[in-house]
Amino acid sequence: MRTPRNAFTLLELVFVIAILGLLAGVLAPRLTQRLAVSRDERRVTDLLAVRDALEQYKLDTGAYPVGRGNASYGGWDVSHDGEFLSVLVQAGYLSEMPRDPRNDENHHYRYFRYNSGAFNCVAPEPFFVLGIRNFETAGARQKHLGVFKCPRRDWTSEFAYVTGGGAAYD
Repeated sequence: MRTPRNAFTLLELVFVIAILGLLAGVLAPRLTQRLAVSRDERRVTDLLAVRDALEQYKLDTGAYPVGRGNASYGGWDVSHDGEFLSVLVQAGYLSEMPRDPRNDENHHYRYFRYNSGAFNCVAPEPFFVLGIRNFETAGARQKHLGVFKCPRRDWTSEFAYVTGGGAAYD
């Protein structure tokens, strides 16, 4: 009579590990891609919330805020230095500091307030440009078409997604 065994054989363990490795190899890229798409969607949602907060701030105060420019980025207020549009948070227009999901050198938000007439924009008062530096997926730029340009500057070519307010292209 044969006694029942209480352990797996080496061959059974190798087989199970091989199957798990194969599944991980197939599923990991899909999961990584889905996470990147999710981060891109959050970027657009964040930027639209910031744009709405900027417009409300202007309605209440009469002007768009001046960002805390970072000299390393041409005077743009950038999200990855910890100071991005802090005036909107302090005044209660945003509940928290807007941060790109990655918030690094390649993935961040930018804001700049230009004087009226800059780049021949039709603007009776200072206007703003707000952008997402980069998306992680190619499809995000095709899905989210942000455009902001003036006769002498097209920010659309500088950002993955851009919006603005207070100016019109004539």
